[in-house]
Amino acid sequence: MRMRVKRYVGESVPETMGRIKRDLGTDAIILQTRQFRDGGFFGLFGKMKVEITAAIEEQAPPVSVPEAPAPPRVIVQEEPAPQQAQDTETLQQELLTLRQMIEKMNQNLLNLNMERQAWSPDLLFWAEYLHGRGMREAAIRGLLRQVQRDIPEEHRSSRRAVYLSLQRTVSAKCANTQPIQLKPGKPCVVAMIGPTGVGKTTTIGKLAAGFSIVDKRKVALITADTYRVAAVEQLKTFGDIIGVPVEVVMAPSGITEALAKHADKELIFIDTAGRSPQNDLHMTELRSLLDKAKPDYAMLVVSATMNTTDILQVVQRFQMLATDLIFSKLDETLCAGNLLTLIEQTGFPVSYITNGQNVPDDIEVASAERLALHLLGGGPDLSADGYKDDTSAEE
Repeated sequence: MRMRVKRYVGESVPETMGRIKRDLGTDAIILQTRQFRDGGFFGLFGKMKVEITAAIEEQAPPVSVPEAPAPPRVIVQEEPAPQQAQDTETLQQELLTLRQMIEKMNQNLLNLNMERQAWSPDLLFWAEYLHGRGMREAAIRGLLRQVQRDIPEEHRSSRRAVYLSLQRTVSAKCANTQPIQLKPGKPCVVAMIGPTGVGKTTTIGKLAAGFSIVDKRKVALITADTYRVAAVEQLKTFGDIIGVPVEVVMAPSGITEALAKHADKELIFIDTAGRSPQNDLHMTELRSLLDKAKPDYAMLVVSATMNTTDILQVVQRFQMLATDLIFSKLDETLCAGNLLTLIEQTGFPVSYITNGQNVPDDIEVASAERLALHLLGGGPDLSADGYKDDTSAEE
């Protein structure tokens, strides 16, 4: 494979992006963007234009001699952040904290294995069930300890009794929920942040459609995800369908102007580029964007399909930037129990959960009962169990 790189100059970002999409397709990668004045006198009074350098991977034609090595692919950022000693110290502290978290996990696993030896077959059955739901070993131990406190040993053979105990405990752990609350007299600004591939753009489309079409609110969309042509086009398509304006911001410095332009709106959603938790430059860029946007909500979108190790890393790197959680792709996994880790580690309220691709239907306001159902699943077969509990949570 080789990279086909082209430079485009246009009057505006949407017009130039459209040309890139038609020429290179939606899989094109944005390498560099800049604005400049064309014409004028000594750089004055010229017309503002946009220059975007894009690239696409294409199949190299067969050759009879080895090709010369391609030049290294360099992604040029418009506003590079300086590397300072303080940043290095912060990174070292974050790595130390992550290492301590992993060591604690290993110790919890050892303790659980020791504790398993004293468990009855009934509790071992539930330990395996919760493990199959993707829950961490430490979380399993805590839940089953609560079962031991709730239910006498002679009644623990009732799977329905144990399941209802688990349901109450998990619901209590998931009680911190809150949807977006609009602000009278000024726009409510909501930024979607998170790693790549978690569904931030689709989630914005669902929320924007609900607030605009169902609740009749004045909504605007801003995208700062100019790394992917497809992301810009996807949000513009959402905007066209639901009849709300979409602004494209090429750099963090442009977010203030974009927000001021839509000061008459009730709700403004900001779509950010997916950020790798391992990439310090990406995280610095995101922090710079949020510092300028000053959102009322910075909602961390996490896919239910992520494994526990990745979730722990997301917690470590995004925790200082986020205010709320959104869980996406709950329809794509049977192991959503690992999200309990995120809830317990951050203490953030869970705002919404998504369970499909349909816009705007497959999203709902988070509630303790619904979260518990997704984390625990429906339980094993309880139909033959005659146990009754009138105080049980909603099933």
